[in-house]
Order: sequence, then C-alpha cells, then structure tokens
Amino acid sequence: MNDDITLLADFDSALFEQVEPPLVSLYLPTHGRTQDTDQDRIQFKNLLDEAKEKLAQQREHREHTGVDARLDYVATHLDELFGPAAEGALAILVSNDRTYIYQLGYPVEPLALVGERFYVKPLLKHFRWGSRYFLLGLSADRFAFIHGDFGSLERVELPQGVLDEFSEEFPLVYDGHEGALDYESLENHLPPYHGYKSRNDVKKEEAEKFFRYVNKAVAEHLVQGTDLPVILVSLPEHQTMFRRISTIEHLLDEGIEKDVGGIEAPELLARAKDVIENAREAHAVELLGAYEDAVGRGGAASDLEAIGLALVERKVRALFLAEGAYIPGGFNDETGEVSLFEREPHGRFQGPELADQFARAALAQDAEVIELDASQVPGDTGIAALYRY
Repeated sequence: MNDDITLLADFDSALFEQVEPPLVSLYLPTHGRTQDTDQDRIQFKNLLDEAKEKLAQQREHREHTGVDARLDYVATHLDELFGPAAEGALAILVSNDRTYIYQLGYPVEPLALVGERFYVKPLLKHFRWGSRYFLLGLSADRFAFIHGDFGSLERVELPQGVLDEFSEEFPLVYDGHEGALDYESLENHLPPYHGYKSRNDVKKEEAEKFFRYVNKAVAEHLVQGTDLPVILVSLPEHQTMFRRISTIEHLLDEGIEKDVGGIEAPELLARAKDVIENAREAHAVELLGAYEDAVGRGGAASDLEAIGLALVERKVRALFLAEGAYIPGGFNDETGEVSLFEREPHGRFQGPELADQFARAALAQDAEVIELDASQVPGDTGIAALYRY
C-alpha cells in the first residue's frame, strides 16, 4: 500500500485542518471483501469521473495533478481497501499530498464533492460513541474477545505474552491444551468470530478464579488505552459472577445473556447493535435533559450565530444535529460568523453546508456530535448545542 494512504479510525483535527485545497471527498457504498465487487468498482469509477470533472471546472490543471494521481492510485487498489461489512462504505478523502481512508460499517449515499474542506457529515455515525465496541464472550473455562462495528465481527487475537503469562495458571487442562486462555482449539468455530463451549463440570470456585484472570487479561492488556465499550456475552449466572469482580472500566451494564458459542454471527451482531443503541438512547436523553436545564441560564442554545461563537470559544460539550439536516451556509472558524445561503434548486447539496462545518469544529474540540430525529432536536434551526460551562 502507498505510504501516502492512511487508514483512519478516529477523528484527528490536525489531519483535516492542515491540508491545502483542492480537497476531494468521495463516499462509496460497498459490499465487503468477500462479495462480488464489480458493482462497487463501477460506482467508484463514476464518482471518480464526477470528481475529476468538478476539479477541471473549478481549478487549473496544475493545481490538482497530485489529487488526480492519488485518485487513480486508489482506483487501482480499491479491492485492498474494502472493509469486512457486507453493507458498508468507504470514505475517501484526497488532497494533493495525502489520501485518508475510513472503512465504514454502515452504508452511505454515493457522493463526490470538491471543496476547500473535507466533507465529514457522512462520517458522524462512525465517530459517535459505540460505533466500535468489544464483545467479551465468557463461560466457566473459556473466553473469546471480539471487535465489532455496525456491520461485522472479528476475533481479537490474544497477544502471545498474555497467553504465556496466563497459561501457567492452568497447565495441561481441557483436551490437552496448555491453558484455559489458549483458545487455539477453536479455530474452526463459527466465523468470523471464535467462541467456546461451556463445561458444566467446572466448579463455581474454579470458574471465579478463571474470571479473575480473564478480567486481568482484558483490563490490563486488551482494552488498555481505548474507551471502547465492552459488552459481556455469557449466561445470566456468569454475568452476575463476573460483574461482581470486574474492573473493566467501560463494561456496559446491559449484556447479552446467552452462551456466545450458541449464537450465530448475524444474531450476535444484531444483539450487540441493540445494546449499543439502548446505551446511546439513554445517553442522548441524559444530554437533552442537561440541555433543558442549561438553556435558561445561557448554557445551551439553538441559535446558529450563538453556536458559531461558542464553537470558536471551544466551549461546546455536545452538538445535536437533525438527521439529514441541510443548511446551505458558511462558518468562519476564526470569528464564529455564520452566513446563510439560498437553498439550491430541489435542495440538492452543492456545498458549503453549515451543519458539516459545525460538526467538524465540534469534533476538533472533542465535543460529542449526535444526530437525532428532527423532532428531538431542541429549537427550530435543526442544530442545538450544550455548553461545557
């Protein structure tokens, strides 16, 4: 892969702000690594042609030779960039000097834009809390650790050093394998994740001892340095016992009360998404309640000019956007000044677009950006902000 292509997972404001235009933002719905990708390649070519046509209309050729070359490079390596989700997408952000790629676990509308800034609003679902998470599948003597997103599940390999450390505690047990944390025997389990089979003869005392080692392995080695939520997947009695001793910081209160070894991958993915959506809904309700408490004392606003100033002052805690909000306008990220434009015929997006610019500014100051049904967003502008103070 070209060193000038960077696969990203999180929002890094420096990567978005320290780039010189022209900038191309392509959004391509995809069908995963193992599906027939001819349709995806054809659609990408159409987006590529559209982007190049816009570049030719807006810029001198010498101003976008690097962009052209990078777009062509992506086209020849597209198959290498597809993510695992069967109904996912690629976000391809290109400048003369760099190409950024996001592999999205959810579908997006195809889009090709050329502008002074990258267009990030289709990425908001990817940046929102819970778009990536871990599943901890647990029985009395086996565990599986799985990374998930909106469209796929993939087993997390246990680091060899961790395996060596914990295997010593359980020498030569269970079918001749070296340790209870060594689950290499499960290689043929249901793809794309690996689980375990429960052992009914494991005593409660042994199970609790094992749970303490699992907790230590996960807390100190597998989730350290991340704030991704962890969903516990286990039988109800194991849920209770493990939660009593767990020190995993982001373990969610709601789990999946079933043996992970007995769940097919599509069901496990659906259940995990339900848990995340429930947690998101509860968090959004909490923030909206904080908004209602704060708005009367100037700690929140739905006025666009007030939000613009608050973003410049870097005091926005949470930004609420109506789903599908389209507000033709500009935002000066140095002064906070907001300018609104007339809507294009048929409401077709041509840019610039205020909600996208507000979202990018909010993400740059580590604020939460939450898309909601329009009826849930306070005020009548389609955008509202809760302040930090």
